[in-house]
Amino acid sequence: MSKEKKTAIDKKDTDLVGIIGREKMDLLAGIVGESEWRAYRQTYGRASQLEVLPYPVQLDFELNGSCNLRCLMCPRSAESAVNKGRETWFPFETFKKIIDDGVGKGLRALNLSYINEPLIRDDLPMFVKYAREKGVCDVYFSTNGLLLTEKNTRELIEAGLCRIQVSIDAVTPQTYGQIRIGGNFEKVVENVHMLLRIREEMSSVIPLVRVNFVRTEVNRDELEMFAAYWKDKADMIGIQEMVKVRDGKLNGPGDKGDDKKRQDFKCSEPFKKLTITNNGLVLPCCALLAEDMPIGDIHTVDIEELWNNHEMQAMRKLHREGRYFDHPICKRCVEDSM
Repeated sequence: MSKEKKTAIDKKDTDLVGIIGREKMDLLAGIVGESEWRAYRQTYGRASQLEVLPYPVQLDFELNGSCNLRCLMCPRSAESAVNKGRETWFPFETFKKIIDDGVGKGLRALNLSYINEPLIRDDLPMFVKYAREKGVCDVYFSTNGLLLTEKNTRELIEAGLCRIQVSIDAVTPQTYGQIRIGGNFEKVVENVHMLLRIREEMSSVIPLVRVNFVRTEVNRDELEMFAAYWKDKADMIGIQEMVKVRDGKLNGPGDKGDDKKRQDFKCSEPFKKLTITNNGLVLPCCALLAEDMPIGDIHTVDIEELWNNHEMQAMRKLHREGRYFDHPICKRCVEDSM
């Protein structure tokens, strides 16, 4: 990638979280239907304003509990893939039951990733296809992009994948290698270009392609070059600040101690979604620390009951009142993110 070309980044896109090209999301209206898309986005918007819905508008699935990299910012980095093979993958039959039950109750979006690399599963397109055929409007996942191939790219496009988010975080192999340990910078960039080429060959609007940049002390000087390179290639560029990890590595740029921002903070995640891990635990949000506060097990209690249980009601009340600091894990999550 050239270091010569730069682009101005609006401050709002680098304060904490920003998506350059977010408006392209509305291209999905032409895929799923204008009325369906608008209804989904309106519902998501109401949940973002802390309205309590009868059922989560989105579910996040960790379909496998493993990854092919050892990224410094990820709590799974210290874990081995040993004993996390196919026998630990989330069952397709259970997934189908959840989708069948959920769509009629308000489920409209799926993120098929959590703290894992979803493309480890060679049957991932089957999950995408089933959800889209059942009426889920927005199906997407995040990936490090290294396992993209021409075969699974074509299968994902044919299955109806709406969006894909590829985490790159750098414009040079040297910086990439410090962050995404075990990866191959040239390969992931090549794979994103391959994905865009095949999408064009197949005359498909989807999946919308977003490249992600988590800004840290290691890569902060490459942000403008990253945006300049991808702005005319990818559909969207996601920029976010580093959330502190448990061992203290890879701090984000500057002091995150914004007392005013914390004082006014009300988390909308428990109003929008639940996360289901590969072993069936259900978490109240998609934050990394949510692993420490499961609210139940999908194998014994259904989503609707978990969504409306006492723990979720109490958590929503706490956040609606702006008292995130009264929950030790929420407090840690919020204050490590600002």
